[in-house]
Amino acid sequence: MTVFLTTVLVLLCLVVVLLIMFQRTSGGMGSALGGGTADQMLGAGSAAQLSKLTVYGILGFFVLSFVLYAFYQRQADNPDNLLRKGETPALDADPISAADIEVPLPENVIAPPAPAPINVETPVSKPEESPKSESNATE
Repeated sequence: MTVFLTTVLVLLCLVVVLLIMFQRTSGGMGSALGGGTADQMLGAGSAAQLSKLTVYGILGFFVLSFVLYAFYQRQADNPDNLLRKGETPALDADPISAADIEVPLPENVIAPPAPAPINVETPVSKPEESPKSESNATE
């Protein structure tokens, strides 16, 4: 029953969208998307009937939504209908700690000797004396 009503609700949504799209628009983007086609297809006096059908479709949508809500709430109250009936797995009584694990050490491993530090001396040059400018020499 619930699946049937949900299918009817989806179809009703599509019908309401189509009814809204057929109605006459005052211009703008709605006319570019096909608004006002009902006058061309159904005649000039079809605006009042489309408005009534749209209102009835939206009322039906709300009533059907609340009926489905009531059905789903009634199913949720019954714990026998739940899909998940698994149990939580029991934890191990004796967990393994990191101190209990023995890691074998490698035997006869010789580390290579560290390289000797290299002393590189950079020569330091003395700054050259700048020649005095002619303006300082004449004074």
